[in-house]
Amino acid sequence: MTKRPVTAEDLCKFKFVGDPQVSPNRDKVAYVLTRVDKEKDGYYSFIYITDLKGEGRKFTSHYSKDSLVKDMSPKWSPDGTTLAFCSNRSGKNQVWLLHTDGGEAKQLTDVKQGIGEFTWFPDGKQLALTITGELKLTSDKEEVKKEEKSDVKVITRLRYKGDGAGIYNDDRKHVYLFDLETKAYTKITEGEHDFSQPRFTPDGKSLFYIGTKAEDKEWGYLPAIWKFDITSKEETLFYQGNGYLMAPSLSPDGKWLAVAGHARGERSQGNANILLLSIETGEFTNLTEDFDYTVGNLVGVDAKYDTAEQRLIWDSASSTIYFNATVGGDCQLFRVNLDGEVSPALSPSASVVTSFDIVSDDQAILIMATPHSTGDLVTQDLHNVNNAYKLTNWNKELYNEVHLSNPENFHFDSTDGKKIEGWILKPYGFEEGKTYPMILQIHGGPATAYGNGLHHEMQLMASKGYIVLYTNPRGSHGYGHDFVNAVIGDYGGMDYEDIMAGLDYALENFNYIDHDQLFVTGGSYGGYMTNVIVTRTDRFKAAVTQRSICNWHSFYGTSDIGFYFTEWQHGQADLWDDAVKLLKVSPLHHARNVKTPILILHSEQDLRCPMEQAEQWYVALKRLGVETKLVRFPDENHELSRSGKPKHRLERLQHLIGWFDDRRK
Repeated sequence: MTKRPVTAEDLCKFKFVGDPQVSPNRDKVAYVLTRVDKEKDGYYSFIYITDLKGEGRKFTSHYSKDSLVKDMSPKWSPDGTTLAFCSNRSGKNQVWLLHTDGGEAKQLTDVKQGIGEFTWFPDGKQLALTITGELKLTSDKEEVKKEEKSDVKVITRLRYKGDGAGIYNDDRKHVYLFDLETKAYTKITEGEHDFSQPRFTPDGKSLFYIGTKAEDKEWGYLPAIWKFDITSKEETLFYQGNGYLMAPSLSPDGKWLAVAGHARGERSQGNANILLLSIETGEFTNLTEDFDYTVGNLVGVDAKYDTAEQRLIWDSASSTIYFNATVGGDCQLFRVNLDGEVSPALSPSASVVTSFDIVSDDQAILIMATPHSTGDLVTQDLHNVNNAYKLTNWNKELYNEVHLSNPENFHFDSTDGKKIEGWILKPYGFEEGKTYPMILQIHGGPATAYGNGLHHEMQLMASKGYIVLYTNPRGSHGYGHDFVNAVIGDYGGMDYEDIMAGLDYALENFNYIDHDQLFVTGGSYGGYMTNVIVTRTDRFKAAVTQRSICNWHSFYGTSDIGFYFTEWQHGQADLWDDAVKLLKVSPLHHARNVKTPILILHSEQDLRCPMEQAEQWYVALKRLGVETKLVRFPDENHELSRSGKPKHRLERLQHLIGWFDDRRK
């Protein structure tokens, strides 16, 4: 039977697998399964457990007719008899506990505002967890205050808002110890600072966590690693970082602390490395300094919901660290020893490892996505990259029903000879000898990448009869430190040349493209480049710009990251001294050149690329007589296309495809 084309509604049929956690006795895996509830217009998730042969069962289950339950962050107790997890089933996120033999889940924490992260104490009797704001328990009785609480927001912080979080108040995130027997909370950190990612040493004598106490932390955030002695209750500064720090991981022998990050200051989009610190001496070593790829998954897709944190995992001998890294359009598993020797890739190419855990020196558990899979649980032979066994296949019925176009990989020379990678999707029902319209897609970031994951939006475009072209121009991750940094101070320069060279290469080498039916779209940085493109060329019949930037000068003071991102990305451009420079790289400044019909899609609660950017662009183009339409999505932020309300995501796709369809021959 011929498979049917992909539809927009298929987005609501995907099941998303993530956050694998291997049991202490190494024979089972807990993981999170996330699904879409179209009627409730959101997402819900439960935890499943499977053995290493794929024989599994649903571990948590809770239904609410009024809300969407999310059971997440499974963590085995040290003895493996129970599983703790985070759930909102009682309202705010709390830690719950369930025996692995089954039964009813037991709520452990009762924090009124909910808890953030949590981790087990080595003896299984305590948890370390994070709480934002003053500790308040649901059992506490509040004093009734006669005066009405004001809804006025008083701002005193430079970093006063965050996309997806809104306007911050004065509450800070602190680390607590929680005793499972007495239910007592002990506050570990203090002050007007935020701390996160608590990790116990294997002997339980110390607790490490990340945060900063620097007076100028609002201007240049440089986190530090702190050490808290459980017995003496003394906190000491263990390591003052000089850049991004994430995923701290202590070796089983307690001698080493590994962390993902770099030492190039806050304003760097270059490679994240594995940094090694001696617990005894504090000596610092960059283990992956000569490995010219970034630690972590930077391959962007819209069909993903892996809730796992970034992680580094030690082997049992404390001699090797496992990590995933973005290499071109792939994200693969690697390991590095304490001498800085990085292994060849341990997982297949043409795939994306979104998260992982280690069973033994011989076997890993991966969440592995491909262009035809949102990601499933896979056992990976660590001695044979081609020996992998799929434990789950949650979307099997859907994959058997729909036709997914196969991306064809190619490389081309940019205008200066630099090699650039790209892919092309052929349309549903493709026939040799015919020509088809083409949509050029431009990714965000710019320090992300397109690659070998399943991108529903692109598959939908192919199902509607379009060729889809996408590339990784300069500024993309996966091609080395210099490549990702090449865009800094050169927005609309060689990145523009790379994108247009990719277009020219496709037109010259793929004879099934209709040269008179070219379209372009992109989001965030990709939206900015879409705006740049329509100010420089009339080659495209129509454009759709999404969550975009058109004015860098106003972006400086309105984006949650604008005050430092603008200076950094434009070569230390100062708001006052370099105002002209910022305007010259702003599409708004060149709006009189635009002739291309352009649709503007923007979220009203986007604090990364604020709504004012869309409004300025719309008013300018409308005033100039350009065929323009602005679509505003209420109660959505910068993540609309990836994790917004399902109904809004579907309507967004209708507007996007419809704008192009209305202008096709």
